[in-house]
Amino acid sequence: MEKQIDFNGEWSNEYDDTAHKIIPAYQAIYELTQHLLRDRLNSVARILVAGAGTGKEIIDCSQNNPNWSFTGFDPAEPMLSIAREKVAAATLKSKISLVLGLIDDVAEKDFDAATAILVMHFLPDDGAKLYFLKAIADKLKPGAPIVLVDLEGEIGSDEYNVLNAAWKNQQLFIRAENDRVNEEFAMREKEVHFISEKRIELLFIEAGFIQVQKFFKAYLFGGYVAIKR
Repeated sequence: MEKQIDFNGEWSNEYDDTAHKIIPAYQAIYELTQHLLRDRLNSVARILVAGAGTGKEIIDCSQNNPNWSFTGFDPAEPMLSIAREKVAAATLKSKISLVLGLIDDVAEKDFDAATAILVMHFLPDDGAKLYFLKAIADKLKPGAPIVLVDLEGEIGSDEYNVLNAAWKNQQLFIRAENDRVNEEFAMREKEVHFISEKRIELLFIEAGFIQVQKFFKAYLFGGYVAIKR
């Protein structure tokens, strides 16, 4: 049986240790995101975090911006369980709310900003990506920014092949796990729903966002910031 990315299984316990190895410029993604938000938000703000995961993004951002509050959602209970423990240990329960489920399970509205980091690329482009972005837009105030980082590209294109090969070369070089790296790259093409940069920008516009700007690129990872119309 082919292996799958299982955020409800052992991957939840490995995520914090391995994500920074697998994802190029992993720490930079979160640092750049914080500065994008700080430049656009007041000292007091409410942030919606899609795919809260194990809590890294929320906790780091909360500690650096003590007057912000956060609502994060994630459908993987094991990941969210780790996040709850971290939030409690950091004594941030009064500023961070965690919701088990999807965007429709978040009751709050009128957020000042949203982030969706390494989330939407798991959704197929059959209406699910568009629904996801529209649902986030519905939770935001007009003029609120969204920061999105996803894997992107058209599988089989020259650009995809060059960047994917370079990324794989980097992984083989820094990790003594050749079999696992090869398995991950084969699995990723089956489970990640890659779309082009142009398609991502179009989805933003269709979902009700404007002023779409690209701020990050590392191999096949692309980062965007936009604001709700």
